[in-house]
Amino acid sequence: MHVSIAEPIKREVKSHAGAEFFCQGIEQLDGKLACQYSRVLIAGCEAGHEAALIQQILEAETHAVDEDDLVDPRYQHWPDQEFQVASVCELPFVDSCFDAIFYHHVIEHVEDPAASLAELSRVLKPGGWIFIGTPNRHRLISSVGAHKQSTWEPNLRNKMKDNLDVYWARSRGRFRNYHGAHAGFSRKELSAMLMTDFADQWWVTEDYLRYKYRDHRLKKLIPAMSSKWLCGFASPSIYVFAKNGK
Repeated sequence: MHVSIAEPIKREVKSHAGAEFFCQGIEQLDGKLACQYSRVLIAGCEAGHEAALIQQILEAETHAVDEDDLVDPRYQHWPDQEFQVASVCELPFVDSCFDAIFYHHVIEHVEDPAASLAELSRVLKPGGWIFIGTPNRHRLISSVGAHKQSTWEPNLRNKMKDNLDVYWARSRGRFRNYHGAHAGFSRKELSAMLMTDFADQWWVTEDYLRYKYRDHRLKKLIPAMSSKWLCGFASPSIYVFAKNGK
């Protein structure tokens, strides 16, 4: 299985490729249509643009949580959307209440990532899908296509600093999330954590890279970055859709 890449989505909400890719991928899973994904959770929403874009594209009721209240005023009263301050390890929702979950570049910041997956599985309906993106712990280069965040600008200086921090942490044997290194996970590590509750895994790293970077100045490197043999360390991040339930 792979995501059939459509044209980039042009919407009034400005977000990033991850939210767009999630919406295109979720529409293709099991041959379902977007209208069947009526309730979506954004786990780790930060400024709120991801939640707003997903709500607009899927026309779904969206709920978004984050440990900090950083939501942009433009999205605080977005239609069919609710923001709450909460931990992904202790969610304020009943069991099996969401059709899909967007968990994009958050799990590497969580103190207990396995516990977060168990909690997300609890609130996700049986057979529902979660989309996860996280830095590739074996990556050679970091922050290639990173987007603007509430406290971080994607300029050359910050990207160079990120790469130097990665190699410094590696040289000291401290390139792990619990050391505060923003290391992420290898595909093997993330897959093993998912197996407890999400046995069906659809890895889409290569599809995501082709989608995100096809108009990038480094697009000529995409075939190498997404190849079967090089993706394990050439890809800055890894991406997967996982189905709830063994």
